[in-house]
Amino acid sequence: MKKYLLFVCFLWTLSSCMSKLSPAKESKNTEKITEYSEDLSVFRPKYESTKPTIIEKSESPKTPNAPSKSTSTLKNENDAVEAILVHIKETNKKLAEGKGFRIQVFSGNNKADFESAKSYLYRNFSELELYESYSQPTYKIKVGDFISVDEASRYQSDLKTKFSTVRIISDKINVKKALEIK
Repeated sequence: MKKYLLFVCFLWTLSSCMSKLSPAKESKNTEKITEYSEDLSVFRPKYESTKPTIIEKSESPKTPNAPSKSTSTLKNENDAVEAILVHIKETNKKLAEGKGFRIQVFSGNNKADFESAKSYLYRNFSELELYESYSQPTYKIKVGDFISVDEASRYQSDLKTKFSTVRIISDKINVKKALEIK
């Protein structure tokens, strides 16, 4: 009897869920949404205008001897651009350090090998600046100040004949020395 009662409860529960599982027919109160409209301007950031206002040119009769207004405004804009370029040029001349590349020639734990590599580089690549570092227990030697990878790769092929672990790394370089390397 208990089995029969459990079976009936199961069927009743299943039948009550069936109406929820079947696709619902469209109700009479349902409206179709045809257009989306919502004002989001409240959430948009507001910026103050930093652009100078553009003054509209009034058409004036052109005379062959008088310069037009458009050429004078172009001259003023060119002067402003020229002044900015001169400022950038002067700032770049004062620049001492920048992003660039160096070649890591040696990295190892043996001090004798480190000294041997250093002396070889001083003899054969005197035009390159040597940067040595020691972080216990590793000795490292980096050479050169290169602005581009192409410049560094020229030296990398020559250094690979003596050192097997030569690689180009990104580093902060001395820009003035980088411009002197040919």
